[in-house]
Amino acid sequence: MAALIVLGRDVVHVIRAPGRRQYGVDRLGWSWQKTGTLCFAIPILVLVTVSCGAIFTSYYIHVPDWSALGWGLAVQILVVALAQELFFREAVLKIFGGALPVAFGISTMAVALFHLPDGLPAAVMASGAALAYMALRVAGMNILLVAAVHGGANVLFGRVLLPELAGDALWTYAIVFAAGHALFAGLLVALAQPTRAAAVPRAG
Repeated sequence: MAALIVLGRDVVHVIRAPGRRQYGVDRLGWSWQKTGTLCFAIPILVLVTVSCGAIFTSYYIHVPDWSALGWGLAVQILVVALAQELFFREAVLKIFGGALPVAFGISTMAVALFHLPDGLPAAVMASGAALAYMALRVAGMNILLVAAVHGGANVLFGRVLLPELAGDALWTYAIVFAAGHALFAGLLVALAQPTRAAAVPRAG
């Protein structure tokens, strides 16, 4: 509800592409074309997560009942992830979008504090994931698909691929996880920035 209040009339742009300019900031908008193009980043993000776990431990693969898996996926996307994406990403962009580093910082700190009751390692990992999801949105992906990626990751790494971690290994994994996602976010935002043509001096 807080996100909807902040977004106000701009909530329509959750579905309707605004073009290049959104919230009064150039190049902060998204498009369905960019959303489709950025789908290449989704398997890379999954690979980053899997690789971080494979360095320190093995995964326990749990195959849940398909109906339970589908219901869990729907809940994670439509209830958990969508609410978080609208509040921690879209609403933050509307308020701080003119200063992207500040928007990234506020979003990351808010997510870390939100997950702090789950423990410090969980908060560190959540902050890394927050950077990655914000980068997808800033690069031009529709926030609904970002929510789908977020919810899908929650189900994949919370119910299907379960890393066996404890003690110091959990802390090391959390730090590497956050660093890997921060690197992914930085590279994605850098690639999404338009290259400026070199100025050609005029003759005479």
